[in-house]
Amino acid sequence: MSRMETFSETSPIRKSAKKRTVLNPSSSGDRIDIEEGEISNGQVEELRREFSVWSLGSLCVCLMATWEAVTSTVAATLTSGGAPCLFYNYIISFVGTIAIASSLAEIASIYPTAGVAALAPNKQKRIASWFTGWISIGGQVVLTASAAFAAGLQLQGLITLNHPDSYIPQRWHGMLFYWLILLYSAIVNIWGSRSLPHTNIAAGFLHIAGFVAFMIVLGVMAPKHDAHYVFMEVSNTSGWENDGVSWLIGLLSTVYPFLGYDAAAHMAEEMPDPARNVPIAMLGSVIVNGILGFGWTIMILFSLGDLDSLLASATGFPFMQLFLNVTKSQAGASVISFVISMTALFANAAGLTSTSRTYWAFAKDSAAPCSKYFAHVDTKLKIPVRAVVVVSVLQALLGLIYLGNSTAFNAILAMAILGMYASYLLPIVYMVLHGRKKLSQNQYGPFRLGRFGPLINLVAVGWLLLAAVFSTFPSVQPVTAQNMNYSSVVMVGWLAFGVVYFVFVGRRNYVVPYVERKSRRERSAGGGYIKPRI
Repeated sequence: MSRMETFSETSPIRKSAKKRTVLNPSSSGDRIDIEEGEISNGQVEELRREFSVWSLGSLCVCLMATWEAVTSTVAATLTSGGAPCLFYNYIISFVGTIAIASSLAEIASIYPTAGVAALAPNKQKRIASWFTGWISIGGQVVLTASAAFAAGLQLQGLITLNHPDSYIPQRWHGMLFYWLILLYSAIVNIWGSRSLPHTNIAAGFLHIAGFVAFMIVLGVMAPKHDAHYVFMEVSNTSGWENDGVSWLIGLLSTVYPFLGYDAAAHMAEEMPDPARNVPIAMLGSVIVNGILGFGWTIMILFSLGDLDSLLASATGFPFMQLFLNVTKSQAGASVISFVISMTALFANAAGLTSTSRTYWAFAKDSAAPCSKYFAHVDTKLKIPVRAVVVVSVLQALLGLIYLGNSTAFNAILAMAILGMYASYLLPIVYMVLHGRKKLSQNQYGPFRLGRFGPLINLVAVGWLLLAAVFSTFPSVQPVTAQNMNYSSVVMVGWLAFGVVYFVFVGRRNYVVPYVERKSRRERSAGGGYIKPRI
């Protein structure tokens, strides 16, 4: 979704540059050759291409951190319907996520950096692409912040675990831990950016190694429930009279662990051959995380033990109490919990990388407030430092909301799901309504859904709508000011601010990330690139 400097007709092009064929995002639908170092919509590269498909896949795997996220959300799902609610809802969420990721991967394979701007009709390109970007930024900022928030509070929980009698946790302590995580991520993203691909691979290894180790610990040491408890014993303690509604509300806890795979698309400009590698990274991270999470879900459900004691844990995290109950050792429980906290820390760093690139791209298109300032790329570091800083500041401000009211912060976390799902929904809808009608057989990228594409797209749209609607419901009854789900209020507020900004500023300044270019035959006759169509 970015617009970078375009070549003029007199700009020199190295004769030795390699070429590859991509789809021209103009209405003609021709495939054209582009030079190495040029983005697929006629743009000049400004960021280093240091991410391989393995490092980018690891970034997505760590940002999702599915089995770790399931661990953190297990209590809410058990309240909605017991162990079967978590088990079956996980399967449903896994299937729905594969449909979404497959749909987005096909679009990314055709238009690695354009998306909605290339799929929407000409009259809708500006408003559709702008609001997709605006919604996506809001969702990504909060989603990334949720990882830092989890890591910070888990570090505070580790102190409580080891000093239950002498340490009294305070909310402002948790906020400081949260800010510490944000500071680490900002430093790594600015001055340690060259190490990020290697760090992501190391984090991916920790993600998988930790999973194997903890599966062994629970499998060998934890007392087990029987199969009836895991697969059949429905328990609705949410207060909702309708078990079906309560069950669907429990989807929230299995939707959240599958967010984040779209980071691959936001990093398209920093990896070679994004039309091929972005779909591999997206689907690969979903499949790897989905399989690991499924195994972990089964193991943790059989190993829960006394749920009441877990929910009453002074640490604030039932999984810490579970590991303490199983290992009978504060040191053992601390080591296991610390690994999960480290995964959350890595997820925040990876999320900051992805979110800052999205914000930078938005500013590059003159779509964000103070666009000229935030579109800057440090010439030495080759990093959008200002975008990294502004995203970090926005996340830090969320900590102040938690300091004043924890339910308000939880509402913003729920907004992450609404924001991300809304941003996923729009390009898929435009692909169904317009994209497939105008694309010929030879215009698709390396990844294609084929004849099953429309069906997979419709499954994705249906799942997105269902999950988004029930994510706005209060998790328990009766509803009070303290347990109300304010995510819809926050979402409306974010959109309202966006509408005001777009109407009075954005629609005049925003440059649609769309470039018409001449065909290879026209270019060989001496033509260059046509200026961006606004």
